[in-house]
Amino acid sequence: MTSQAPQAGSLHDRVADLAVTASDGGLPLDAVRAGGSTFAELGMSSLSFLRLIDSLENEYGVYIDLEEAAGTLGTVGGLVQYMEGQGVGAHAG
Repeated sequence: MTSQAPQAGSLHDRVADLAVTASDGGLPLDAVRAGGSTFAELGMSSLSFLRLIDSLENEYGVYIDLEEAAGTLGTVGGLVQYMEGQGVGAHAG
């Protein structure tokens, strides 16, 4: 099995894609990827956010503690940073 280094934006892009999917296409992909707004500011419901967290946990095999990191998970960048702290960056791509 050959190990590939993940591209710089690959985890960021995947989290953004999953956010749009979790919102049933209700979020604009370009705005989510740009990261200038929180998911709530973009109109993501709390149910869609929980679906996003569930998708990330299932895809990357990580547990995301919503209470511990509540203040940092509101953007793609915050989720990526949290997941990288859990060692996900080595498996992304």
